[in-house]
Amino acid sequence: MRKKNKNKNYIYILIVLIATITIFVDKIKTDNINNLVEEVSNTNEITNQLEKAETVDNKEIKEGENLVIHYLDVGQADSILIQNNGQNMLIDAGTNDKGKEVVDSLKKYGVEKVDYLVGTHPHEDHIGGLDNVIDNFEIGEIYMPKVKNNTKTFEDVLDAVSRKNLKITSPKVGYKFNLGNAICEIMNCGTGTSEEINNLNLSSIVIRMSYGEQSFLFMADAENENEEARKWPKTNVLKVGHHGSNTSSTQKFLDQVKPEIAIISTGIGNKYGHPKKVTLDKLERMNTKIYRTDENGTITLICDGKENKISVGK
Repeated sequence: MRKKNKNKNYIYILIVLIATITIFVDKIKTDNINNLVEEVSNTNEITNQLEKAETVDNKEIKEGENLVIHYLDVGQADSILIQNNGQNMLIDAGTNDKGKEVVDSLKKYGVEKVDYLVGTHPHEDHIGGLDNVIDNFEIGEIYMPKVKNNTKTFEDVLDAVSRKNLKITSPKVGYKFNLGNAICEIMNCGTGTSEEINNLNLSSIVIRMSYGEQSFLFMADAENENEEARKWPKTNVLKVGHHGSNTSSTQKFLDQVKPEIAIISTGIGNKYGHPKKVTLDKLERMNTKIYRTDENGTITLICDGKENKISVGK
């Protein structure tokens, strides 16, 4: 009888010990996320750092000095590499299982340093491969919205940032910076509102870039609410929001932007049915030339400041 009671006591102690360890490990993970995100959310530090760079140079474009944009084929996800005058910007890095593929693509295009690394919002199909990129390249600035998430994918990114002693900043709307001779402007960036926390797409960092006479808009997963929140300048090339979903690309927005070229990043036979027919119909009625990664593979655009030339991977 005593032996049975003794065994029961051992089992009870073991259960309590396992439960305590689990709670402790979860707390460490939560604390790691909160500590790093607190750095992202340090408003004064972010504001001071970003205001210093708000005056940008409108540099003269030399003959043969092209802007190159690779809309990478990463399936049902986003990843865009932009290169000019020796500098590189990567907007998103696909899903977790595409991280190595993104790294290989960057090496293929001669990248040694990512001067600007942008994680547009904390969804896995946008930031999944960011930790791979951070681990494999020299990194300059890291931009992410002021919105946190408790997923392992988000934690992996923060861990990679911490390992290299880097810092994440959250740019203000209207903040401008140079990528080589291109001028980039932040058109939308999450600030941690309850609406953004409930729908992370609304926190998307949206960037508009101008190069000579040409302009480019990178919408990430921005939705109708983001489009309706401001006026949009006419832009030559539109990276369509949210993989061509019907939650983006309102007619009012498209009428303002009037894109000549639309790029849609989406996966073959994806379960969401992206891009939606309603979105394609709107673009076609505007005589916009449409390119899709599910049909064309990686899409490369070369701009000399006056016109755009496009080649596709398939």
